[in-house]
Amino acid sequence: MALNAAGEMLGTTKNPTTKAQLIRTILEYDRRQKEYAATNKATNRKRSENKGPGGSLANAQALINQFDNKEVSDLKAQLKKVEQALGELQQRVTKAEHEAEAAHREAGDIQRRLKFINEITKQFASELPAEKRDKCASELFHKFKSDAPELLASLFESMGLDLKTWQSWERHYGENRELMVAAFVCPEKHEAGELSLLRLKLSALGIDVDAINAVNAVRDYRDLKINFAELEKRTRHQISFRHEFLGLRADSRIPTELMPRLTEDALREASREMKSDPTGARR
Repeated sequence: MALNAAGEMLGTTKNPTTKAQLIRTILEYDRRQKEYAATNKATNRKRSENKGPGGSLANAQALINQFDNKEVSDLKAQLKKVEQALGELQQRVTKAEHEAEAAHREAGDIQRRLKFINEITKQFASELPAEKRDKCASELFHKFKSDAPELLASLFESMGLDLKTWQSWERHYGENRELMVAAFVCPEKHEAGELSLLRLKLSALGIDVDAINAVNAVRDYRDLKINFAELEKRTRHQISFRHEFLGLRADSRIPTELMPRLTEDALREASREMKSDPTGARR
């Protein structure tokens, strides 16, 4: 009965581990059966040898019966263990099949949800202006480039955008703050999605849009494109200026390596304007 059950399980299960365990169990059972047959054969031969004139047939038969009973008991115990092992294997097979079915259903649910999200994204993206769509794509790329990069390709495809473009920007700028800030000197030379991504990257490094605007204002003042009053106006949230005995002093919250160096002409012009403006000297 146990071997029949094992044979049926071997024919139906697809789990390679379970099949290996079943085969080992069947082979073990077959080995013990052969051992039992060999033992019986030896016993019968010994029984024949003991049928001599001086032998006691009754005593020999009793010994044989005792030996046979012990072998039968041992085989029954082994058979019980085999049946128990087969029962445990059957439970494991059933559990594994249920888990596989549950995993399959869950995978199907995830695929349907992802398809739904992509369709919704596609619909919303088609309604957005190009600039807002690029900004949205930059935010998604910046957020998921490390956590879920495998989802970005299908997401960008549903938005009608090329993920490789954002990946090329990421490789080009890396974590180089100076290179990122320099891109805002001539923003018209860069794409909207590129600038959106750079703003997010700089913000993560503690440099916000006001700081970028302040750097550009200092650069414009250095090149004498704006006067000192305009410089103060455009940098008021990031830089404070005051006139001291030795000249102009600026206290800035912007990292020094990002600030353009002012020319001597620009510094002289700033000092002249602050001296001529008493209110500026008190700022």
